Amino acid sequence: MGKLTTMVQIGRTFGVRDGMLRLGYELQRGSGVISRRMRAVEGWRSWELARIAPGATPDSLLGTRRDGNCAFFFRDSRRLAAPLKTIVGPDGEASIMTQADEVLDGHIPYFGRLSYTAGFPPNWFQNPTTRQSVDPSRSWTTMRFASAEYGDLKFILEPSRFLFAYPLVRAYALSGDNRYAEGFWNAVEDWARNNPPMAGPMWICGQECSLRIVVWSFGLHGFLPSPATTAARVELLTSLIAAHAWRTVQTLGYARSQRSNHLLSEAVGLWTAGRLYPELKQSAEWRELSARLLCEAVRDQLRPNGISKQHSFNYQRMVLHLLLWTLRLAEIHGAGMDPAIRRLTEAAFDFMRGFVDPISGRAPNYGPNDGSLVLPLAGCEYGDFRPLLQLGAGILKRPMLPPGAWDEATLWLCGPRSAAEASEKPPSIVANNDYHRLGNEHSWALVRAGRYHRRPFQADQLHVDVWSRGLNLARDPGTYMYNGEPPWDNGLSATAVHNTVTVDGQDQMRRAGRFLWLDWAQAYGRSFASSAAGTPDCFEGGHDGYRRCGVKHRRMVRWLGDAGWVIVDDLLGDQEHDLQLHWLCPDLPFEVSDAPFCVRFRMEKDSFSCGVFSDSPGSGCVVRAGKSLLADAGETNTERLGWESPTYGELCPAVSLIYRAKPSLPARLVTVILTGEGFNMNRSSDRLVISRGDAQIYQVELNPHLREAVSRNAARGGIRRP
Repeated sequence: MGKLTTMVQIGRTFGVRDGMLRLGYELQRGSGVISRRMRAVEGWRSWELARIAPGATPDSLLGTRRDGNCAFFFRDSRRLAAPLKTIVGPDGEASIMTQADEVLDGHIPYFGRLSYTAGFPPNWFQNPTTRQSVDPSRSWTTMRFASAEYGDLKFILEPSRFLFAYPLVRAYALSGDNRYAEGFWNAVEDWARNNPPMAGPMWICGQECSLRIVVWSFGLHGFLPSPATTAARVELLTSLIAAHAWRTVQTLGYARSQRSNHLLSEAVGLWTAGRLYPELKQSAEWRELSARLLCEAVRDQLRPNGISKQHSFNYQRMVLHLLLWTLRLAEIHGAGMDPAIRRLTEAAFDFMRGFVDPISGRAPNYGPNDGSLVLPLAGCEYGDFRPLLQLGAGILKRPMLPPGAWDEATLWLCGPRSAAEASEKPPSIVANNDYHRLGNEHSWALVRAGRYHRRPFQADQLHVDVWSRGLNLARDPGTYMYNGEPPWDNGLSATAVHNTVTVDGQDQMRRAGRFLWLDWAQAYGRSFASSAAGTPDCFEGGHDGYRRCGVKHRRMVRWLGDAGWVIVDDLLGDQEHDLQLHWLCPDLPFEVSDAPFCVRFRMEKDSFSCGVFSDSPGSGCVVRAGKSLLADAGETNTERLGWESPTYGELCPAVSLIYRAKPSLPARLVTVILTGEGFNMNRSSDRLVISRGDAQIYQVELNPHLREAVSRNAARGGIRRP
């Protein structure tokens, strides 16, 4: 396809409004307009208290907050020690103290799951994975997020999100040890010394500035009782808040052009600055501006059924955390908000709740995952969404989960909750046309099939996640990195690494950049109950991503109760085509059989098996950590296969099952995932039969297309039907 045609498609992808906003930003940046604006307010002189908050004094800033005249979620963090100890228990208490001590020893948390030795206060300018550094004096207006000089900038920016403040506050609340408060304030002072206003790499992004406003505000109030929280330090923090809010406003055009969580994050940051720092002379302006931006962002990014248009469960969690923070602060301050904000937050929460596994608390690792966890206020693992569910239930007045370690975030933002508010009622599943949930609490599947009205971030239509008894049997690989060297430049967004079929080695959509796809694949589908039981147990749908190849892909997913799952893929068209069916499974011991291609995974007390059947000749292979095992992968590029990324920057071995065939279309591939004991899959003539003992559970034809072709020819008088 020609460059001109591609450029036209890119223009259509962004649209006139977003394209003009982005163009305006790039012109200001490239021409030096933004740089001159930044230089006009560099240094601390422009952010002295007399300039930004006339009439306020350092003592009044501190006194107002210690007296409770500027309300926050809690008045005194030390008063939460007793209920916090009840929630976390002795082991949880010890874990919190250990994590806080590790922070003070220089082990800094990254992306929710990782930790790197970065010193304390951290070396703000070093990439811990490559040991490259960015020049502290370099203007952010000349920088990008990936460079041969410093690698992936996300690794450098992460300590400046100050997420290490949360374990320090939690440890201080439990112990009253002023070392944790002193550590927080030392880090703030060191950051201010090394990153003067508007100068240097840490000011590159309005979203990063806004997220610092949120965490610094939590740290300020968490350490208010400590003698380490002095009037001078509160004055410094207030100046930082004012500078960050001003910086955020300067590039709102860029945030609006992104039409992503950038704008929502920046609106929440401005709203927080305007609400919690009323002494600042621009606070009323920020409150008014942020209220408009919040409405714009929420209406633009969340569909009426609550689905984030970024199509990412981790970003959905991030958006919900920010909105719940804002709604709770608004409640405390008696601040009115547009009803649409709460309505869409409730819809987003209900949608998210429906796709959290009731046993493990985890959600599918579906969509972009950049490691964001903006409110890490629980002893739960990064992938556990129960702290979000409990917090949302407390703020939105939804049924709560039974008590557990996930209660902590609710304690911090809402105060102690009564046991009577707990509910063991399973969450209701919100019906929608983009994400389908089949099965029950113990065995369920996610099927992705939707229509894009906003640029997609992954080429993964008809991807299927399968869960059984809390284990994610067939899973999404995640993201790993946005800004690495190929293939790790957002390479896990490709079709071939998802649980679907790839045709002729091509993605479902045409990749035009790390975050840009053209020729969008549009899908359709419906989920329904095949019996009177009422629980959806069947999905039928398809997508048009291979129309350029003359191929249509249809998929049926069927839940067989205790037996497991059957997934039927029909590839419609003519001529020969290379088909590659992929399933990503957990890194467990396994055994392989070739006829048919079947892999049995062994667990400590259980097992499950995955088999692929076809009426056309084909071959299977197993790939772990990018290397083919037991069978030849043929022409398959295995570099990105057999990996999963639980969070940004983390790449872990997994097991990819690949089945390849080159039939003349139409063709059918049938996958059977057996999760129960005593069930068998057997091929009988042109059928596949799932049985238990002598009882047949389910059967599916392996080549219905041949029968249909015979019927059509017989109708024309060409061939007699047998």
